[in-house]
Amino acid sequence: MTIFESLSMWIWGILTDPSNELPGQYNIFAEVLPDQVGVENTALFSNPNDIQTPLNGGQIKNESYKTFYIRKDFLEQQTRMNNEAFFEKLRKCIHMKNLRARYPSDGRKWREISYQGGCFVTQRAENNEYAIYQINLKLVYLE
Repeated sequence: MTIFESLSMWIWGILTDPSNELPGQYNIFAEVLPDQVGVENTALFSNPNDIQTPLNGGQIKNESYKTFYIRKDFLEQQTRMNNEAFFEKLRKCIHMKNLRARYPSDGRKWREISYQGGCFVTQRAENNEYAIYQINLKLVYLE
C-alpha cells in the first residue's frame, strides 16, 4: 500500500467516524483540487520537501509532507464560522490519533502524522459560494 493510499484511508476514517462529529460526505482525490458541487470533496497533494535519513540496521526514517485540501461552503458568515469549528475539531482528532498512536496499518512503523501550522483558505469561488481550505500534514515513519 502506498503512502497516499494509507494516508487517504486514515483521513477518510477520521472524517467519517460519527464520534468525531465532522458532518458531511467526503471523497478524497489525489493531486486534483476538489471542485464537485454537492459533496465536500477533499484532495491530497505531495510536496517536494521529503527527507530520508538512513538509520542503523538498514532502516530509513522518512519525513514526508502532504497538503490536504477540503472544499467547504463559504457564502454566509455563520457558515464560515462553522467551518472554523470544523477545522478545529479536525485538528484535535488528528492530535488525539497521534497521542493514542492510531496510525495506518500498512506495515510501516509510524511515528507521527501531525497538523502543521494552521488551516487557511487558498481559493474561493468568485461569488463566495465555496472555498478550498488548505492543511499541511507532516508524516514520520520508518521503513
